[in-house]
Amino acid sequence: MPYKDPNTAPCGMKQVSSRRSCSTPSRRWIMAALCLLLLTMATLPAWAEGRLPAWYETTTHLNMRSGPSVRSTSQFIMAPGTRVLVIGHPQDQWAEVVYGGDTLYCATRYLQYAAPYAVKKVAKHRYSRYSLWGFVRQLLLTCVVLYVLRWVVIWGLSVASTLVYKVYWVACIPFYFLNWLQRYAAKPWRWYFKVNAGRTDAENRRLRKQLAFAQIPFYILLTPLRWFNAVYYNLFIHCSLEFINYALEVVDPSHPKEGADDTLRWFLLLPWRILKYPLWHGTLTLVESGVWTLVDTLVPALTLYHGTDCMASESITQSRGRVGNNSRYTGIWNVGGGNYAGNGIYFAPDRATALHYASGSLVVCRVTLGRVLDLGIAPRRIYSECGFPNALNVTRWGLDHDYVTGEWWREDAGWWEYCMYDWQNRYNYSWRIRPLYVLSLSDDMLQRTPGGMHHWLFRRMVIGDLWTWFVHLMNSKRTY
Repeated sequence: MPYKDPNTAPCGMKQVSSRRSCSTPSRRWIMAALCLLLLTMATLPAWAEGRLPAWYETTTHLNMRSGPSVRSTSQFIMAPGTRVLVIGHPQDQWAEVVYGGDTLYCATRYLQYAAPYAVKKVAKHRYSRYSLWGFVRQLLLTCVVLYVLRWVVIWGLSVASTLVYKVYWVACIPFYFLNWLQRYAAKPWRWYFKVNAGRTDAENRRLRKQLAFAQIPFYILLTPLRWFNAVYYNLFIHCSLEFINYALEVVDPSHPKEGADDTLRWFLLLPWRILKYPLWHGTLTLVESGVWTLVDTLVPALTLYHGTDCMASESITQSRGRVGNNSRYTGIWNVGGGNYAGNGIYFAPDRATALHYASGSLVVCRVTLGRVLDLGIAPRRIYSECGFPNALNVTRWGLDHDYVTGEWWREDAGWWEYCMYDWQNRYNYSWRIRPLYVLSLSDDMLQRTPGGMHHWLFRRMVIGDLWTWFVHLMNSKRTY
């Protein structure tokens, strides 16, 4: 029987070595994947370093220069391990870095890659503000804010009006005294001749002439005081309180055509009201107040009081047609009843006196009295008519002798009154009487004037009255 080698394969079969049988295809694939992974991990940092901007750390003490050159100025030396943001490589050996908000340069070989720079992505709104829906949203939000702000401002102005009324009467005490001082210092002899008794008409005529010349040095000495009072009342008081009226017209309009009772019209006409009241009429108020400050310095004017009711005070101070009020009695002064010292418009130098005639409102005015007739030294027959209703001869005599105003000591009541002579309502539109503000006595606060006060300067009456006065002064002879 022939010998058979145990390692010999049976007939028809190939012999496979034991070494080949140990190596399978699956092991070869595993080894190739591991090599590929190691190669990828080795090249990842190099790939990340190539993307800028990126964070790097210094490996040594490193000069940070103003430019990519060793000749550039060194700004400072950075310590090892400091992280900087590399934003570029202007040259192969130099890196452009950002540190502390400054752009600097340093050598590239002393930097080591640290981490990529993560750019924060801003989340986009669902609706862009420049889209149609975004515009509508912004418009609706603005309308809501303005509507709420409107009532807040109205309430605030109402409170401010009450507070201003309280604070004003405390703060104005020194200026009330200065106005009193200007009045009495201009005629220190006023108290000695307040009653027309014991003097003949000839003596009174001589006194009127002498006292007219005696006023000249007092006029010169009181010029600084007149300027100070004019600045305070015209520029500070009138402008400040008038701008409250303009602000109220913006947020709470008086006229229905400007949005008084219509919310949509209120929003649509808001820019127009801002342009009309604070900008246009506010500018006119500032110009007018500046002009009157100059006029009051040269031509003496006093702050006087006129007592009346609420409707009359609103009609006097309001501008005709500005907020729809087209009554012929709007924006004018009308002669009332009584006229115990002549036919005209009456004012009081003291607030208490005006309160006696007031029935709801007190109009505070700057009044250019002009040439004043002291009734205490007027002719006896003229003085004897004072104290009785409709003393028309007093007005006629005063105007015939170039007097604008009469000053009368009401002996039965114990106070002074001024009567600006008004024959046939010639002073209805007078520039001589400029309301500063109105006080509501019932509400104990400033009274609102719808649309703001009239601009007394910008009227034909100003030019006409001044020209007539000048011509009459040049052509007539004064009679005493």
